[in-house]
Amino acid sequence: MRSDIGSKTAIVGIGRAIAQKTDEKKTPLQLGAVAAVAAMKQAGIKRSQVGALFTGRAPQAYMMLQYNQALLNELKIGPTFNSEVTPHGAGALGTLQLASLALHAGVIDYALCVTNEASGLWMDQVGSNVGWEGDLQFEAPYGCTTPALYAQFACRYMHEYGITPEQCARVSVENRRWALDHPHAAMRHKGPITVEDVLNSRMIASPLRMLDCAVWYPGGIATAMVVTRADLAKAKHQEATWIAGFGQCTTHEWVGERMGGFGYAPMEDGPDLVNTGALVAAKQAYEMSGLKPGDIDIVQTSAPFSFVHLMMLEELGFCGRGEGGDFVASGGIDYDGGLPFNTMGGYLSFGQVAQGLYNLHETVDQIHGRAEGRKVADVEIGMVHGHGGPLAAHSVMIVSKEPLQ
Repeated sequence: MRSDIGSKTAIVGIGRAIAQKTDEKKTPLQLGAVAAVAAMKQAGIKRSQVGALFTGRAPQAYMMLQYNQALLNELKIGPTFNSEVTPHGAGALGTLQLASLALHAGVIDYALCVTNEASGLWMDQVGSNVGWEGDLQFEAPYGCTTPALYAQFACRYMHEYGITPEQCARVSVENRRWALDHPHAAMRHKGPITVEDVLNSRMIASPLRMLDCAVWYPGGIATAMVVTRADLAKAKHQEATWIAGFGQCTTHEWVGERMGGFGYAPMEDGPDLVNTGALVAAKQAYEMSGLKPGDIDIVQTSAPFSFVHLMMLEELGFCGRGEGGDFVASGGIDYDGGLPFNTMGGYLSFGQVAQGLYNLHETVDQIHGRAEGRKVADVEIGMVHGHGGPLAAHSVMIVSKEPLQ
């Protein structure tokens, strides 16, 4: 892994646009344009200075070919590079990873990265999502749901390591506690929950109950970020958040196809339903940054089910393989005294918005002491994990308040 790339690029502008169901309906394109303009304004750059535009994949609520070019046209910019970054939710952080590589190569000065979605305003997310995550030939025709696809991973993981429903439920409880402090969290108005509430909630796809599952965000969110080189960040920008390290790994598209995978990390020894690309991506990010798990002050993940949080805590290095349940049960991510984890409430309680850079936005805000919800004291280094598909694609980014190298 190229350690010389770490801390050579920085985020110098952030913009965000949010639309709720009670607001005037807005398309993802509208939200994306507003967020992008805000990010450029905060960075203090002109449209002509944008050397690259990277977007997430086309929003479900605005499906079109070359969505990135629709946004480019809306913004009236003419970048050298532009593309969609499409590996599901991992593509959100992937936009900044590609931007960092182009900046490090010296071929551009500024990159604009935009992710946005507004499915909650325009469509039935539950009914449509399986069309994205189920194999159109062998899975979707049988009427499977997204929770049913993930339930296969949950069954295997719980069987292999003795993970209990109570341990998984603890994740939902702690995520909800963070959400109660955040003004934009989808489940804030629902109040706190207990382990018993989770265990008594309606079964969705065994062993996943309703409160084990992510809630769709009831609206739309767009997040945009301007990234630049270290020399420009230091010379021209008063505030910067440094990209210390990153990694990415995609292992499959459909669950059935995953079972034919072997000979590559993390499935060198053959297919399974437990090891994911997050392990590979995190290793890359740690090596690039020169950091280790104990150096991380705050963590966000886009895990959509409670058991996945346990898996990610293991694969991101905060506990050993199979120890996620015990880690959480012993207070490892407690709202009071544990690792600050999903400080907006995560997908389980803040809500899931596909292609979201909002988890990175939250981390940057925490680092600079302006979080909208509960502020975590003394945050210097944060980790963000992006995930998409049925545990298919993973990206990890470590950011810091000061350059580390």
